[in-house]
Amino acid sequence: MKKGLIWSFILFFSLSLFSNQGKHVLRIGIHNFPLSLNPVYVTDEISQAVINKIFDSLYYFDEAGEIRSGLVEETLLNPNGKIIVMRLKANRFFSDGKELDAEDVMATFRLLRNPEIHFPYLSTFDFIHSIEKIGRYCIRLILNEKLATWKNPMTFKILHSGQIKKVNPAKFKNSLLSGTGPYKFGRIKEPSLIELTRNTYDLTGSLFPVIEYTVVTSTVMKPLKLLNDEIDICELQPEDTQAYRRISKWRQKFSILRYKKFGFTYLVFNLNHSKLGKNLRRVIYNCLIKGDFLQNFLKHSGHIVKTPFLLLDEEADKNPLPIVELENPIKLKILSNSESKIRKEFVLFFKQALKSKNVILEPVFLEYQVFLDYLKKGYFDLAVSGFLLDIDYDMKDVFYGGSYFNYSGFKNEKMDELLDRGLKELDPEKRRGIYLQANRIWKNELPLIPLFNLYYYMGISKQIRIPANVCTLMGSTGDFLINIQDWKNQ
Repeated sequence: MKKGLIWSFILFFSLSLFSNQGKHVLRIGIHNFPLSLNPVYVTDEISQAVINKIFDSLYYFDEAGEIRSGLVEETLLNPNGKIIVMRLKANRFFSDGKELDAEDVMATFRLLRNPEIHFPYLSTFDFIHSIEKIGRYCIRLILNEKLATWKNPMTFKILHSGQIKKVNPAKFKNSLLSGTGPYKFGRIKEPSLIELTRNTYDLTGSLFPVIEYTVVTSTVMKPLKLLNDEIDICELQPEDTQAYRRISKWRQKFSILRYKKFGFTYLVFNLNHSKLGKNLRRVIYNCLIKGDFLQNFLKHSGHIVKTPFLLLDEEADKNPLPIVELENPIKLKILSNSESKIRKEFVLFFKQALKSKNVILEPVFLEYQVFLDYLKKGYFDLAVSGFLLDIDYDMKDVFYGGSYFNYSGFKNEKMDELLDRGLKELDPEKRRGIYLQANRIWKNELPLIPLFNLYYYMGISKQIRIPANVCTLMGSTGDFLINIQDWKNQ
């Protein structure tokens, strides 16, 4: 009898332990397998979300979109703004037990600057003259000139110096590397699953021993998998959030959190076409921004962006811009990316709205790469595009004369001068004043019109306790689960 009881207890304990282990796995649904698992080549959001759990950077963007120190304990900036000393945090360990030090930063920097490695963001290092090790945990950065945004390019992941001393550039892209983050790579079953397990040398205390990323390609299946307790977290489509309000069973099983990505959809004018004069651009601006078109189009699926400089001058002028009504119809070709449902819908709705203004739009929807090629070559009158940028005032990429993303062909010497000054001004208030001036030039010239920032939604199982400081704004290196140590089971 006692022996039977003992075996019953062992069986019960084993089942309980297995069950608890299952509950300590955080299961995340993703819509496709990451394009890369090597942090050097990560450019997409899903890959970024995975590697953020494994690798750390000198600086990172937090859940509010602010730049924060990651592996850096202390920063000293020379009064001339061109010499920066960074002291690293001690007791940060790679998953093989090696402590992170300055040599890892140096080795990573040398690797990324090697042209044979083809680091996608190599040009972001152009402002750096040199980097040198001045102690076990200290490095010195010498800049070519002052740069207010110098921390932004420092969000690259720091790699294990021992693993990257001698790399074969042809094979390196597929390497699985060690990091100092709370997790390390576990099982990988491409194209369906990635398992991350705890970095036992990490001291941050993340509460999930295992994270499983499961590919769920069908958007229809995501709420059903939440409902059936097959996954704990996944991104949902806006139409699912509308259904959520009507289906009580869904509301009982999971919650929905809304967040934004820093970036926006915008309308760009080809200023090389003479018929797109300032009056016509103002007519279109008034229709979009000063009327109710965008509110009616979005229907609470996003919010209107009134200025490209982080809403600096949002309340300054709520009146329509002065215009001369168009007497004769003007025909314009408008391009957009055919893969973006929301942008296609916007173009079609906008076409109807502009008819009453004597503006006749001819929509052209193109595959993404062809669309980008047309933008660069100026094969358009108007185009609807978008971008995801770091959290900063700087808009040099789209407004500076000759810059890569300046599809409008906009050229303004005063704007160029302000954008240069803004990047070199280290005082936050003075810098804001510079960009206010740039904002006014934009509004007077209107080479492009920012339109909207869409809302995104995460479905989260009721078995998971949602932290207070959940992500509400995601930048280009961001991650909805950036504060993974605060997520836990109920």
